[in-house]
Amino acid sequence: MEILGLLDTLESMILDGTKVPFTKKVMVNEEKLLSVIDKIRLVIQGGSDFAKKAIAHEEGRGGSGSTEESAERDERTREESKAVEVIEQAYQMAKEIRDGADNYADEVLANLEATSTRILRTIKAGRERLTKTTRVGSEK
Repeated sequence: MEILGLLDTLESMILDGTKVPFTKKVMVNEEKLLSVIDKIRLVIQGGSDFAKKAIAHEEGRGGSGSTEESAERDERTREESKAVEVIEQAYQMAKEIRDGADNYADEVLANLEATSTRILRTIKAGRERLTKTTRVGSEK
């Protein structure tokens, strides 16, 4: 079964994760973990289709199913396949949007850090100049 392989992958990710000292916690790669979980969801959603197809196949052997029912089942199968594809595309688009937002936030924070550093340098220079001025004034 495909789901058992995915669960094995999930287990190995947890066992191979970086252990946090003095706790029973483990750090894992969030993106990889969520990707495996998404695949498990898709397999589980698709698993009910397998059962439906097996039942339909058994009914077809008994001769009780008509060609019209068979056509409807085929259409449903195509629609469900398309739905799974759309969901996969949505997950991919969401990941790309998250990545873009992370990159943008990093750029904004880097710009803020550079600006803050310049302002801090200016403040320190002003305080030093003020300190020198007051020392010279008190020495006279």
